[in-house]
Amino acid sequence: MTPEKMISIVELYEEGLRRGGVLKVRMDPKRSFHELTHDQVLAHAHYLCDGVKEYARDAKFWDKANRHLTAIQMCLSFVGWYRLEELMEHNRAL
Repeated sequence: MTPEKMISIVELYEEGLRRGGVLKVRMDPKRSFHELTHDQVLAHAHYLCDGVKEYARDAKFWDKANRHLTAIQMCLSFVGWYRLEELMEHNRAL
């Protein structure tokens, strides 16, 4: 995956999160995901989007960008926005 591809995937998710009125809020790192409401999980996913776009542009942070993208995709899957198959297709599509 190229940085441009990663950024385009994140922008797809950001668009949906904005349309859904989801705020950008980092989750408390002392909590676990199962303690969060769906809205809180989505808010954390939205919070991570800016970091992915920043990290994807810097080769030193490529691994971090990938970890954040994975976290966003897992959040979106946990709350039922996407199935695993759909997320995998996002990663494969040109």
